[in-house]
Amino acid sequence: MHIECRDIQILTIIMNLVNNARDALEDQPEKWVRLHVTEENDFVEISVTDSGKGISRNIQEKIFQPFFTTKELGKGTGLGLSIAKGIVESHRGALYYDSFCANTRFIVRLPKLQPQPHSQAA
Repeated sequence: MHIECRDIQILTIIMNLVNNARDALEDQPEKWVRLHVTEENDFVEISVTDSGKGISRNIQEKIFQPFFTTKELGKGTGLGLSIAKGIVESHRGALYYDSFCANTRFIVRLPKLQPQPHSQAA
């Protein structure tokens, strides 16, 4: 499975999601973060799931807005998810929060690299 991407930008997305998970779990007794990659039709999905108990509905509506943060003053800029979403969308993909997961899960959905037809020289 292959995706067409700017590698440093995809790394930025994953790091933002993992760092957010780490920060959110700071006071939790059970701490884990899992990354999972799957193929679905013409897309590759990268899910980042942590042991948190999810995000409340009123917060879900705001999480991708620039400068929105639930972190203490001085501990976050509120730009991580907004930047990550912008990068994913620039790759013709989607970043969303999975509200059906019992834990906290974000999913990055990116189009697969489509094979280019080979032209034959005459």
